[in-house]
Amino acid sequence: MSKRFIPIYTFLLFVIGFTVLGYNNTASAQNNTRSPYSMYGLGELRPQSNIVNSAMGNSGIAIRTGKYINMLNPASYQGLDSLGVIFDSGIDAKYSSFNQGDDTENLLNANYSYLALAFRVSPSFVLGMGVNPYSSTGYEINSSATIEGTNIEYPLDIVGTGDISRAYIALSYSPFKNLSVGVKSSFLFGKLAQQQYHDLSILGSYSVYNLTTDYFYNFYFEFGAQYQFNVKNYTIGLGAIFTPSQNLVTHRSTEIYDASNYVYEDEVESTKDYPMPMELGFGIYVSDNKHMSYTLDIGMQNWEDYSYNVTGAKLRNNPYVRGGLEFTPSQNFLAPFFHRVNYRLGARYSEDYIELRGNQLKDMAVTCGFGFPIRKGASRIDLSLEGGTYGTKASGLIRENYVRMRLGFSLHDFWFKSRKIN
Repeated sequence: MSKRFIPIYTFLLFVIGFTVLGYNNTASAQNNTRSPYSMYGLGELRPQSNIVNSAMGNSGIAIRTGKYINMLNPASYQGLDSLGVIFDSGIDAKYSSFNQGDDTENLLNANYSYLALAFRVSPSFVLGMGVNPYSSTGYEINSSATIEGTNIEYPLDIVGTGDISRAYIALSYSPFKNLSVGVKSSFLFGKLAQQQYHDLSILGSYSVYNLTTDYFYNFYFEFGAQYQFNVKNYTIGLGAIFTPSQNLVTHRSTEIYDASNYVYEDEVESTKDYPMPMELGFGIYVSDNKHMSYTLDIGMQNWEDYSYNVTGAKLRNNPYVRGGLEFTPSQNFLAPFFHRVNYRLGARYSEDYIELRGNQLKDMAVTCGFGFPIRKGASRIDLSLEGGTYGTKASGLIRENYVRMRLGFSLHDFWFKSRKIN
């Protein structure tokens, strides 16, 4: 392929991928999670980290790099080369084993997880854009219900689906050497639906469906800052992120119909605003500029003021701790292949924003990963593996043991480099 067509090719990949991911995250038939806990709040919150960050425990608030797009902090884009552009994309697959008492169920789901593009527009400004999921809902509950005034029971199945996606534009600015600040302006959009299937056939009557759909949208702003300095042969980075409390606009549609699609009731409720949580996070990054780098993040989201879909549960603040390291045997692009591979390890711990039956759910995982160079260039293929546990078997609840694999592609190009032809 001629080099003059590489920028167009990369841009087309981004546009096509953006469209595919946007459809994937808003299609009503798509389930991007299988967790029964996703029926509460906004569902399962999806990490917006790159594959590299996920291999290091989802940490990286203080990392400033030109190797990939660090979506954890918009200030990090200042690490991008002055002539370069980076296109990142990723997919993930998750195998889960759900345990309740003596019962076990195994499920597998896979998703196209994110797309991101970043390039420098001036010596002081870097622009980024992308799309990734914010949260996902996907569950099925098989139970029974009783006809009012009688002891007659009938099967009741409850199915939840839906996603909330995030499309964003980020801008990073460096007012002076070593300091960078950034802002990310996102548009959250999507819908969460719950269908209740009342099987009344045992009573000789039509079965009835109750479909409740909540539509969400609004703008969402995040802020970040980073400062880097050198101590002897080490580079040390400090980072911070802040997301103020903001409103998520929603309106609800309710339909009741039977198996022949005869509609008994069709209602649209008025629009409401629900507060989104404030988040505050801090990170530190240390590199010897040769082989090793280390990163550690701490932070918290304030969910206790949130009020959407909390029947039977309580929402709590969710603190988190994340850390990891990366080892690269050689920085020489002429070194043997496995000397140029990045080797990563990490771990993370968080208290989830959902509390059930007096138990605030916890999520713990260990991670590892690799970064494989593509030929002699800066583009890479990244792989991360994660094993963890979420939830608890206490009080009759469900514990999820899971293994997640994420695969990412980081493509580097030079859009603004003048080429001479001899």
